[in-house]
Amino acid sequence: MRNSAQPISKAEAKVFVISAIALSATVANATFWFGVFGRIFFTHILYIWIAATAALLASFFIPRLETPLLKLPWQGRFLLALPTCWLVLAALVDVDSYQPDSPATWALWILTLVSALVTFPYLLYVIILAVVPDIDRLTHPKLIGALLGILAVMGTAGYALGTHHDLFLTCENFKAGGHDIPENCRAAGDAVPK
Repeated sequence: MRNSAQPISKAEAKVFVISAIALSATVANATFWFGVFGRIFFTHILYIWIAATAALLASFFIPRLETPLLKLPWQGRFLLALPTCWLVLAALVDVDSYQPDSPATWALWILTLVSALVTFPYLLYVIILAVVPDIDRLTHPKLIGALLGILAVMGTAGYALGTHHDLFLTCENFKAGGHDIPENCRAAGDAVPK
């Protein structure tokens, strides 16, 4: 790890900004919808599965070269395989005999949580490695801390916007966007809640 007093290079600053934008957009989107409805939607998990499975499969066909992306360790491949394990377990859980306290339900819930909270950041890392040249240059402690701070702020902001969506969105906005209408949305023309 570098000393935080060392200067930040132009390449590292560029990688930092691109990473902050890409990661924040994804995190804030997921936390916004969690704030609106209080749950993680299947589509968010499905997107994670699609991208993780594609990255996992692609990693088997790329020759080993001297880049971090192409040297996916077995632990990385394991993380990218977790969403597939979740999908298989979800298919095996009998929906008709659903029991909230059953071991299968708890296993599915834990695997869903791990898939979302552990696989997702690693998947974003792999995507950024592929898309952002020289991401491995982001080693300055100040920038790494700032990136984590930005993600925390944007995740919290997305959640806050979601929980208070009635201040700036109406039921029509959700309907026009093809989304379910939350119970606490306000009708068009109603006064903004105080």
